[in-house]
Amino acid sequence: MRGMLYGVGVGPGDERLLTLLAVDTLKNADKIVVPDTGGEKTALKIVENFIKGKEILYCDLPMTRNEEILRESHRKAADLICEELEKGLNLAFITLGDPTIYSTYMYIHRIVLDMGYQAGIINGIPSFCAAAAKLNISLCDKNEMLHIIPSSYGDLDQTLELPGNKVLMKSGKSIPEVIEKLKEKNLLEQSKMVECCFMENEKIYEKMEEVTGNSSYFSIIIVKEQQDEL
Repeated sequence: MRGMLYGVGVGPGDERLLTLLAVDTLKNADKIVVPDTGGEKTALKIVENFIKGKEILYCDLPMTRNEEILRESHRKAADLICEELEKGLNLAFITLGDPTIYSTYMYIHRIVLDMGYQAGIINGIPSFCAAAAKLNISLCDKNEMLHIIPSSYGDLDQTLELPGNKVLMKSGKSIPEVIEKLKEKNLLEQSKMVECCFMENEKIYEKMEEVTGNSSYFSIIIVKEQQDEL
């Protein structure tokens, strides 16, 4: 009998934010699949207390926007995973936050399914939900809309014009440009940021003027729509 692949969301950075289902899945998995981007393996550090003694399967998944390189790395990772599934092993692929939100896992998930194997998703706490909690604010109230925006992709001018609240992700090195756009749109005072939420080097910015230089890839900006006082 073939094994099963699980994409396990491990939350934003604190092991205590893993769901009970995520912990059970990790403990019951035969092997843990870890994406190797060439940098620090943050997701692995989060789950290390729950996977002691388990074999790790590393998949080479470089951080690049080159579509050809990405497709090839996804295919190779899926082939590697399917070899293990063919042996009847159950695998847990760990990913930060939630697998359904900007996760490399989903590309591999779809390939594995297309190859005729079974794969499932174990949700995790999204980083922007954790960031809102750290800032002590809501993401949306009443009939407010919420937009999740990859701020270093596409037309930020256009997306900042959308009605409702905005979550700006994937800023990183583009933070100075993003801040300038917020200034242009008169949205800076309505914006707050959390860098490395629930991680050891966490920083909370109640005022965007306090942000200097480039920030971590794990930076979340929340822009609240101006509301009339009741």
